[in-house]
Amino acid sequence: MAEISAFLGSALTTIDPKGRMAIPAAFRNPIIANSNGESSVVFSFNAQGQCLQGYGTERLNALIEQMRRREQIASETGEEFRTELFGGPRFNSTATISFDGSGRLILPKMLVAMARIEKHVFFSGNGTDFSVWGYEHLMSLDDPRLASQQFNARFLMEELGGKR
Repeated sequence: MAEISAFLGSALTTIDPKGRMAIPAAFRNPIIANSNGESSVVFSFNAQGQCLQGYGTERLNALIEQMRRREQIASETGEEFRTELFGGPRFNSTATISFDGSGRLILPKMLVAMARIEKHVFFSGNGTDFSVWGYEHLMSLDDPRLASQQFNARFLMEELGGKR
Protein backbone atom coordinates (compact mmCIF):
# COMPACT_ATOMS: atom_id res chain seq x y z
CA MET A 1 0.00 0.00 0.00
CA ALA A 2 1.39 3.42 -1.00
CA GLU A 3 2.03 5.99 1.67
CA ILE A 4 -0.31 8.97 1.64
CA SER A 5 1.59 12.13 0.77
CA ALA A 6 -1.29 14.57 1.32
CA PHE A 7 -1.34 17.15 4.09
CA LEU A 8 -4.20 16.14 6.36
CA GLY A 9 -5.37 17.11 9.83
CA SER A 10 -4.42 19.87 12.23
CA ALA A 11 -1.77 20.34 14.89
CA LEU A 12 -0.61 22.88 17.42
CA THR A 13 3.02 23.43 18.36
CA THR A 14 5.14 26.18 19.87
CA ILE A 15 7.91 28.43 18.65
CA ASP A 16 10.63 29.94 20.79
CA PRO A 17 11.93 33.53 20.59
CA LYS A 18 14.74 32.41 18.26
CA GLY A 19 12.24 30.98 15.75
CA ARG A 20 12.86 27.32 16.60
CA MET A 21 9.92 24.97 16.27
CA ALA A 22 9.11 21.44 15.21
CA ILE A 23 6.96 20.49 12.27
CA PRO A 24 4.20 18.22 13.62
CA ALA A 25 4.81 14.52 12.95
CA ALA A 26 1.73 14.14 10.71
CA PHE A 27 3.17 16.69 8.29
CA ARG A 28 6.77 15.44 8.09
CA ASN A 29 6.33 12.38 5.85
CA PRO A 30 4.16 14.25 3.31
CA ILE A 31 6.77 17.02 3.19
CA ILE A 32 9.55 14.49 2.55
CA ALA A 33 7.42 12.65 -0.04
CA ASN A 34 6.78 15.95 -1.81
CA SER A 35 10.45 17.01 -1.60
CA ASN A 36 12.11 14.14 -3.48
CA GLY A 37 12.87 12.32 -0.24
CA GLU A 38 14.65 15.25 1.38
CA SER A 39 13.83 16.86 4.72
CA SER A 40 13.13 20.27 3.20
CA VAL A 41 10.01 22.37 3.45
CA VAL A 42 9.03 25.53 1.63
CA PHE A 43 7.21 28.31 3.47
CA SER A 44 5.59 31.23 1.62
CA PHE A 45 3.57 34.09 3.02
CA ASN A 46 -0.05 34.10 1.85
CA ALA A 47 -1.24 37.71 2.14
CA GLN A 48 -4.87 36.83 1.42
CA GLY A 49 -4.98 34.13 4.11
CA GLN A 50 -2.72 36.10 6.45
CA CYS A 51 -0.74 32.92 7.09
CA LEU A 52 2.17 30.89 5.82
CA GLN A 53 1.68 28.16 3.22
CA GLY A 54 3.95 25.15 3.57
CA TYR A 55 4.68 22.58 0.89
CA GLY A 56 7.36 20.35 -0.55
CA THR A 57 10.10 21.44 -2.93
CA GLU A 58 8.40 19.67 -5.86
CA ARG A 59 5.56 22.19 -5.67
CA LEU A 60 8.05 25.07 -5.57
CA ASN A 61 9.65 23.69 -8.74
CA ALA A 62 6.20 23.44 -10.36
CA LEU A 63 5.42 27.07 -9.46
CA ILE A 64 8.71 28.24 -10.98
CA GLU A 65 8.02 26.19 -14.12
CA GLN A 66 4.55 27.77 -14.32
CA MET A 67 6.17 31.21 -14.23
CA ARG A 68 8.61 30.20 -16.98
CA ARG A 69 5.70 28.99 -19.15
CA ARG A 70 3.86 32.31 -18.67
CA GLU A 71 7.02 34.19 -19.55
CA GLN A 72 7.45 32.08 -22.71
CA ILE A 73 3.82 32.66 -23.75
CA ALA A 74 4.24 36.40 -23.19
CA SER A 75 7.39 36.38 -25.31
CA GLU A 76 5.63 34.50 -28.13
CA THR A 77 2.64 36.88 -28.11
CA GLY A 78 4.68 40.06 -27.70
CA GLU A 79 3.23 40.82 -24.29
CA GLU A 80 5.20 42.32 -21.46
CA PHE A 81 6.18 39.92 -18.69
CA ARG A 82 7.93 41.22 -15.60
CA THR A 83 9.13 38.67 -13.10
CA GLU A 84 9.05 41.21 -10.26
CA LEU A 85 5.31 41.68 -10.82
CA PHE A 86 4.38 38.05 -11.39
CA GLY A 87 6.92 36.25 -9.24
CA GLY A 88 7.76 38.90 -6.66
CA PRO A 89 4.58 38.63 -4.59
CA ARG A 90 4.85 34.85 -4.63
CA PHE A 91 8.56 34.34 -4.14
CA ASN A 92 9.99 37.35 -2.27
CA SER A 93 8.67 36.02 1.04
CA THR A 94 9.46 32.36 0.41
CA ALA A 95 12.12 30.23 2.08
CA THR A 96 13.24 26.63 1.69
CA ILE A 97 14.25 25.27 5.08
CA SER A 98 15.83 21.95 6.06
CA PHE A 99 14.65 20.20 9.18
CA ASP A 100 16.14 17.44 11.33
CA GLY A 101 14.72 13.98 12.08
CA SER A 102 12.52 15.41 14.82
CA GLY A 103 11.12 18.02 12.46
CA ARG A 104 12.98 20.87 14.14
CA LEU A 105 13.84 23.95 12.12
CA ILE A 106 14.39 27.66 12.47
CA LEU A 107 11.71 29.75 10.83
CA PRO A 108 13.07 33.05 9.44
CA LYS A 109 12.15 36.06 11.60
CA MET A 110 10.53 37.81 8.64
CA LEU A 111 8.09 34.92 8.12
CA VAL A 112 7.38 34.76 11.87
CA ALA A 113 6.52 38.46 11.79
CA MET A 114 4.43 38.22 8.62
CA ALA A 115 2.33 35.35 10.01
CA ARG A 116 2.12 37.10 13.41
CA ILE A 117 3.40 34.04 15.23
CA GLU A 118 3.90 34.63 18.94
CA LYS A 119 4.17 31.37 20.92
CA HIS A 120 1.65 28.85 19.60
CA VAL A 121 1.67 27.78 15.97
CA PHE A 122 -1.36 26.18 14.34
CA PHE A 123 -0.91 23.86 11.32
CA SER A 124 -3.88 23.04 9.07
CA GLY A 125 -3.68 20.48 6.25
CA ASN A 126 -5.04 21.55 2.86
CA GLY A 127 -4.33 18.40 0.84
CA THR A 128 -1.57 19.66 -1.47
CA ASP A 129 -0.13 22.09 1.07
CA PHE A 130 -0.71 23.28 4.62
CA SER A 131 -1.37 26.60 6.32
CA VAL A 132 0.46 27.93 9.36
CA TRP A 133 -0.90 30.66 11.62
CA GLY A 134 0.10 32.22 14.87
CA TYR A 135 -2.66 30.91 17.16
CA GLU A 136 -3.53 34.30 18.62
CA HIS A 137 -3.65 35.89 15.17
CA LEU A 138 -5.87 33.14 13.73
CA MET A 139 -8.31 33.50 16.62
CA SER A 140 -8.53 37.27 16.03
CA LEU A 141 -9.54 36.96 12.37
CA ASP A 142 -13.18 37.62 11.56
CA ASP A 143 -13.58 35.45 8.47
CA PRO A 144 -16.30 32.77 8.37
CA ARG A 145 -14.19 30.76 5.91
CA LEU A 146 -11.74 30.12 8.76
CA ALA A 147 -14.34 28.69 11.17
CA SER A 148 -13.04 25.12 10.80
CA GLN A 149 -9.43 26.16 11.42
CA GLN A 150 -10.46 28.29 14.41
CA PHE A 151 -12.52 25.46 15.91
CA ASN A 152 -9.64 22.99 15.51
CA ALA A 153 -7.09 25.44 16.92
CA ARG A 154 -9.31 26.22 19.92
CA PHE A 155 -9.90 22.49 20.52
CA LEU A 156 -6.17 21.71 20.41
CA MET A 157 -5.39 24.63 22.71
CA GLU A 158 -7.98 23.38 25.22
CA GLU A 159 -6.39 19.94 25.10
CA LEU A 160 -3.12 21.61 26.12
CA GLY A 161 -4.96 22.95 29.13
CA GLY A 162 -5.67 26.34 27.63
CA LYS A 163 -2.05 27.48 28.08
CA ARG A 164 -1.79 30.65 26.10
